[in-house]
Amino acid sequence: MVTYACLAAALLAYLSWLLVRGPGQQSTLIDGWGVAAFEILASCLCLWRGLAGGRRRLMPLVLGGATLSWAVGDTILTVESLGGSPATPSLADVFYVGFYPLAYVGLALFVRREARGFIPATWLDGAIAGLGAAALAAAFAFKAVLASLGGDAAEVAINLAYPIGDVVLFALVVGGSAVMLGRFRPSWALVGLACAFNAVGDTFNLVNSSAGPSALGSFFDGIAWPTAILLISFSMWLDSGRAEPAAMPRAPDFILPSLGALASLVILCVGTQWQVGRVAVSLSAATLVTVGLRLALSVRQLRALTSERQRQALTDELTGLGNRRLLFRVLDAYFEDASAAPGGPRIAFLFVDLDRFKEVNDSFGHSAGDKLLRQLGPRLADTLRKSDVLVRLGGDELGVVLRDTDTSYASAVADRILAKLQEPFLIDHVSVRIGASIGIAFAPDDAQDSHSLLRTADLAMYRAKTGGSACFEVYHEETDEPANRLRLVDELRSAVEQGDLLLHYQPQVDVKTGDVVAVEALLRWSHPRLGMVPPLEFLPLAEEAGLMQPLTEWVLDHALQQCAAWRGDRPDLAVSVNVSATNLMDAGFADTVRALIARHRLAPSALILEITETTIIRDFARCKRVIALLRDIGVAVSIDDFGAGFTSLAYLASLAVNELKLDRTLISGLNDAPSGRDMAVVRGTIDLGHALGLRVVAEGIEDDASLAALARLGCDVGQGYFISRPVPAEDLSAWPGLSAATADAALRAS
Repeated sequence: MVTYACLAAALLAYLSWLLVRGPGQQSTLIDGWGVAAFEILASCLCLWRGLAGGRRRLMPLVLGGATLSWAVGDTILTVESLGGSPATPSLADVFYVGFYPLAYVGLALFVRREARGFIPATWLDGAIAGLGAAALAAAFAFKAVLASLGGDAAEVAINLAYPIGDVVLFALVVGGSAVMLGRFRPSWALVGLACAFNAVGDTFNLVNSSAGPSALGSFFDGIAWPTAILLISFSMWLDSGRAEPAAMPRAPDFILPSLGALASLVILCVGTQWQVGRVAVSLSAATLVTVGLRLALSVRQLRALTSERQRQALTDELTGLGNRRLLFRVLDAYFEDASAAPGGPRIAFLFVDLDRFKEVNDSFGHSAGDKLLRQLGPRLADTLRKSDVLVRLGGDELGVVLRDTDTSYASAVADRILAKLQEPFLIDHVSVRIGASIGIAFAPDDAQDSHSLLRTADLAMYRAKTGGSACFEVYHEETDEPANRLRLVDELRSAVEQGDLLLHYQPQVDVKTGDVVAVEALLRWSHPRLGMVPPLEFLPLAEEAGLMQPLTEWVLDHALQQCAAWRGDRPDLAVSVNVSATNLMDAGFADTVRALIARHRLAPSALILEITETTIIRDFARCKRVIALLRDIGVAVSIDDFGAGFTSLAYLASLAVNELKLDRTLISGLNDAPSGRDMAVVRGTIDLGHALGLRVVAEGIEDDASLAALARLGCDVGQGYFISRPVPAEDLSAWPGLSAATADAALRAS
């Protein structure tokens, strides 16, 4: 580097010399021998870099040979100048022109090294940029060059060689820069700058030859070539081999090719109005032809890339089988066609879950499991038709789509798959055995969309697993409890919204007189497909589905409406309605009750709300607040099923309730031969209720003995099948007869 510093200092000194001397005042010692020696030394340094460069020796040797050829030309020109003006052409021109082919080779080697592995499109980008640059240079330079040419053919040829060589050099630099965008190299930048200095020197040399020397022309004519040679030599010492892509935005990649194409278009457009050289027009046309090739290649690459990306998007990376995306594409296409053309072919989906695969992973490692999975595709391919689709769903799960099939073929395929999977797998010289469980579902029989088909096949697969290893099951709707549950919830929601429910009423009578004092409204659902659905089945569904609030509101509305109709004849009759925990958690429930009572113009005492022990203990504090709000309205509150749970007596004492309703399990012991213990429990419970100021209601009375016992024990109100089953409102019109029957039973018992 010290040598280059000295050369740079010498170049600066020469630059100062050029600034102070006159345009035509050349010194043979300085401008001739001094410059030649400078150029030879710089060229030798470049060659030395090549000789010491190991694997990277070729490029500095070629470029060093190019600069040395120019330096030899300057030396010969200096010798010829000693005898007067040198002839044109001369021996020096041979070495000057020899610079260009060597420089071309050096630049090509540089670009080839940096662009190794580049796709053809990158090279075409370079060609577009280079040809466009050449066309631009030819359009501006050649006309002036041709105008200044004179002399015989040899002289014209030599004078043309320099601008042509510079244009090609310029094109190579621009094209190479386009190819190497994203791989910035200082050495390439110095070589490009050197080529620019070379072109400047040739241009001013031509100007000086045709128009006579000038101060500016003499300055650039003198400084350009030694500077170019020094830059080329120094660039080889800066070069450190192939560069990695720079961390920079990729947007600039298209700039140079775009500028080249734009320049060619401008030249051709201008050429229609003004005279442009044939060389420039030809180069512009060649540029646009290359642009066409580049576009054609881009379209081809885009199609290939799109196809490959689609393949990758639809392929499982590990096994090479289709993936879930491919599966849903196939199934979605089927269901779209099926909806457009009903009555089409059936398809079957086989959900295959490998058995003992986890044991393989745990015993031999995940790599062994991966190897096993890779063997599945080739092994199972023989069991399927070409139209069938085998995919990996993930983990140890596979899926098979059978087009245009029936149950017998799907079952046969499942048997073949099970047989193939039971054959041993050879993993790292170890024989491994696995099995599988397969669920089969059909479309459109079992599902109307892709996700439902997978779900039904998955359910069938789990049923197969419960039956043991290496078996398959076909999906049957009646065994699909989750689906039936979801369907029932949906139907219940529709029934609530459309009012397709009904209420039955069970009387509550005074056990002493037999008079009906209240009726309990009991919800019933007459299902069009399942018949009468018991409340114990659909009320939990309503709770889970968030339907309890609208359902309770519907029951309250219809029960109060019926009570208002009955109270015309029986003004003291009350109606009892069960409420859930969801209702008591709702701070607005009391307002809803108040509004419904007002709608039907009833006294608040006409309504009794029944709550269970389990409802209270879920959130005692919140339930207590809502019960207090209901009591403030004037609504009676009853604790239902008392004695069936574990309600704390402290809770009972702190709640603002009006009624205690004994569970039927307490009453069942009061039949024909009640024990003393049974009687004591019921008596104690009744006495507790009375001590707390509560009315006591007994439910589950099924015979006259139980009714008589409750009357003797002081129970206030009775309810049960012996008195009346729950019946529709229109069947509960015989109030006098009902009252007489219960009164007679009570009197006989007493």
